[in-house]
Amino acid sequence: MKRSVSVRIPDSQTVASSFDAVATIRHILLPISAIFLVSRAALLLIGMLTFTQIAQEPEPAGHTLLSYLCRFDCAWFVGVAQHGYSTIPAADQPGATNFAFYPLFPLLIRAVSPIVGGDAFFAAVIVSNLCFYVALVYIYRYARLLGLEHTAALLSVALLCILPHSIVFSAAYSESSFLLLLVVAMFYLRRENYLVAGIAAALLSATRTTGVLFVVFAIAWIVRHGGARALLLPWRAPEKLVPVLFAPLGLFLFWAYCFLVTGDAFAGPSTMSHGWGWYFLPPWSNFAEMLQADDIRYAFALLALGLLAGSFMLLRQGLYEEFFLCAALILLMSSGAVVGSLFRYWLVLFPLWIAAARVLEPRPVLTAMTFSVLALFNGLMMSAWTLQKFIAI
Repeated sequence: MKRSVSVRIPDSQTVASSFDAVATIRHILLPISAIFLVSRAALLLIGMLTFTQIAQEPEPAGHTLLSYLCRFDCAWFVGVAQHGYSTIPAADQPGATNFAFYPLFPLLIRAVSPIVGGDAFFAAVIVSNLCFYVALVYIYRYARLLGLEHTAALLSVALLCILPHSIVFSAAYSESSFLLLLVVAMFYLRRENYLVAGIAAALLSATRTTGVLFVVFAIAWIVRHGGARALLLPWRAPEKLVPVLFAPLGLFLFWAYCFLVTGDAFAGPSTMSHGWGWYFLPPWSNFAEMLQADDIRYAFALLALGLLAGSFMLLRQGLYEEFFLCAALILLMSSGAVVGSLFRYWLVLFPLWIAAARVLEPRPVLTAMTFSVLALFNGLMMSAWTLQKFIAI
């Protein structure tokens, strides 16, 4: 007797799904991975050459290639992850306590540390780079959601990797987690997944106080797609307000924790004032002072005004919600009397880089020139970061 052999033929949906997965890996994930790895490797190489050829200092005990990813605030974040918050000020910086650093990034470090043998710094580097890579994937998806072609979306990713001071996305800093949560919140709000957008927004304000400005984007989106009635009559579509209501929760919870521990709900701003000399100035007053300065503040003012002018690209491209968010963030970041760290604060304004990629994509010569200039300044900023110069703080 002949034995019958049954052969299972994959259905068309299974074949299509497999093809889509392979195409996604080949055309999206592999290019993003290459951009990510090459840019990180180049910056570490510049850091190593700077340290050995310019600093000309002997390597301290335990120094590794990853040591170039720990500068300035790195010790603060790692310290919070290892020991929690403390009201004891730094010995060399009176009035400065770790309450100036918001809790989500240290909590992620603490969660990953046991996996890597309790090495908090190594865990911080893993968290930062993983968040940055996932953020790049979401930025590509966001660009495509806005209607950009494949090449322009990849240009957005490449711009973010080559922007001056982009090393902070791989360092033990909270920039990469902030970037990831911001793009996830915006992406899922545009996809009308309000719960995911709201959760991401709540975590965003627990990463840095400026995350609460996501409400600007959310309100602009709600009004544009549902009219003013969506806000005035919220019971008609209450789900749309979830991101707005959730956005400040992370900030409020940290304030509550500060109040329970220190008796001061605003321990973060208080220590920033006493330890770092930060205080609020209206942006127009701050700009006037910085433009009259004869130090690095003048460059910061020009950059801030340039970014503010560049944000009008978003209006020309019909990205009104993104414009209001970026303009609000630029103005808020420019309102501090202490201008240090502004270079890295502005890096997370990814809608600007998407808009720039849309402009550059059909202009290969301009694209090459832009990337060459940015690469040069990125290398200089990496050297400044390695040597711990004020401009790279």
